[in-house]
Parts: sequence; structure tokens; C-alpha cells
Amino acid sequence: MNKIVEKKALPPERRTRIDGRLKDIFLLSVLAFALLFAAWKIFYTNEDEEAASAVSGSESEQKISRLLEEIDGVGDANVMICETEEGVQSVVVVCEGARDLQVVINVREAVAAALGTEEKAVKIYLKKE
Repeated sequence: MNKIVEKKALPPERRTRIDGRLKDIFLLSVLAFALLFAAWKIFYTNEDEEAASAVSGSESEQKISRLLEEIDGVGDANVMICETEEGVQSVVVVCEGARDLQVVINVREAVAAALGTEEKAVKIYLKKE
């Protein structure tokens, strides 16, 4: 009455087909993951790079400010670097010592040298008291 069901091993041809399908599924999964990763890198890391660029820009401004404050007669200095895709477009410096022509010359030369830009791109203004 009770039938005993014997489990038979899969024939070698069928086992090969199943192994081949598993390999295909695995390969497709890896390719899909790679495609998702590539899309993420293309569409989302650009914003991260721009944010990092903005942070490094403010770090550069802080470094230049500290450098300028070490120059005799400059006093407190604030720096704003205006950049484009080609590089530094212009630099604005507001400092306490801008009344003195020699200080203005020294600041202009220092900023131009530090950023590798032309001196005429550096604008210097007197800081209000």
C-alpha cells in the first residue's frame, strides 16, 4: 500500500544544466551590481567632489589669511578666492593694513605667489574699523 519513493540522483546532463544556470544567475547578479555601482559613481559622487572642493577652497582661504597675517603691517585679513573651471579667477583680500601702499604691494605679491595667479587678479581693500 505505501509506496516507497526512492530519490534518484539527477542525471549528469540535468545536473550540468542546473550548474550552468546557477553560474549564469551569479554572473548576471555580479554584472547588475557593477552597473548599479557605476551609475552611482557617475550620478552621485560629483556632488561629493563639489562639496570637497568647496571645503578645500575655504581651507585655502584660511591658509592664505593666516599667511597674510604673518606679514608685517597687514593685521587681521580675510580672503575670498573666486575660482572657475580654469582655476583661480580672482582673489579679494580685506585687511587692516591696506592704507599702507607697501603692505598692499606685499599682500598682492604674496597672494599671487601662493595661488599661482597674476597680481592683477588680486584686489585688496581696507577693513573697516
